[in-house]
Amino acid sequence: MKHHIVGRYRGFVIEAHIEPRTARLSDGIALTYRVTWSLRMRTRKQHVTGELADAVTYESESVALTCVDRKARALIDALLANQGALKAVGA
Repeated sequence: MKHHIVGRYRGFVIEAHIEPRTARLSDGIALTYRVTWSLRMRTRKQHVTGELADAVTYESESVALTCVDRKARALIDALLANQGALKAVGA
């Protein structure tokens, strides 16, 4: 399993673990990639904010990393928006 730091976004570090898998196709065998990814705060090295397993398998590592980056950024934006909404209502 390969470990990648996908990027940094709004105070979070996006990390991905990619595991190669073989898939049987009608015309042979193909290599696919299974991904789990996590978010952690930049200031807290050991504190993992979220750990997710992606249900999709990808055809290449680069496609997997691109998709993880997009999903993670969307999740971070949603978390921060929700946190801002909670502060606005005084919760």
